[in-house]
Amino acid sequence: EVGMPVGYFYGYKSAGIFQNQKQIDEYAGPFLNGRDKTHPGDVIWVDNDHNGVIDSKDRTMIGNPHPKFRMGFSFNLQWKAIDLSVTTYAALGHQIMKCYRDFVSSPLNNFTSDIFARWHGEGTSNTLPRISSSDNSNWNRISDIYVENADYLKIKNITVGYDFKKTFSKLPFEQLRLYATVQNPYTFTKYSGMDPEIGYGGDDGGSYIQGIDLGYYPS
Repeated sequence: EVGMPVGYFYGYKSAGIFQNQKQIDEYAGPFLNGRDKTHPGDVIWVDNDHNGVIDSKDRTMIGNPHPKFRMGFSFNLQWKAIDLSVTTYAALGHQIMKCYRDFVSSPLNNFTSDIFARWHGEGTSNTLPRISSSDNSNWNRISDIYVENADYLKIKNITVGYDFKKTFSKLPFEQLRLYATVQNPYTFTKYSGMDPEIGYGGDDGGSYIQGIDLGYYPS
């Protein structure tokens, strides 16, 4: 789409969760399935085109998988025979669509432990809706309830070494160095998934499909 990021996330926007029946009765906006079929714990969907109906025309940009900034830094320190090197990488200003479950799964299928933060009574959540034993409009559509900010700073590598040649100068080697390396020891992020450093493409979508977290094993 002209003027928009390639492969941006397109779906419905939410405006919170209905907390009680009084809120539903007093709500002046449109309902996806009608007022009578809406219950506390259901998503408040945004009427994006202001036509009084919640339908496919209300879909809009709900996230951008492309970081605004990519950066990294590294440094090397040495003291006598000991050396230390650290490399890092960061990506900032983008979102990830976290969808470990497909959008048409039975509500009885497994969830991750994130589901404990769902709405299960007034005041418990204003982000994740209730779950029920029957399909409903809360989970079976692409929406911003699956989208999270995914800024991160990852320590990619830490290496510590010791050069025995500098201590034992008579060794018949130009260098005799023992080192230990740790890869990906820690990631600083508020993303709730396993690893914000993801990518997604494939034969069906091409390289423009990015930022969709299907539960990849973390690096």
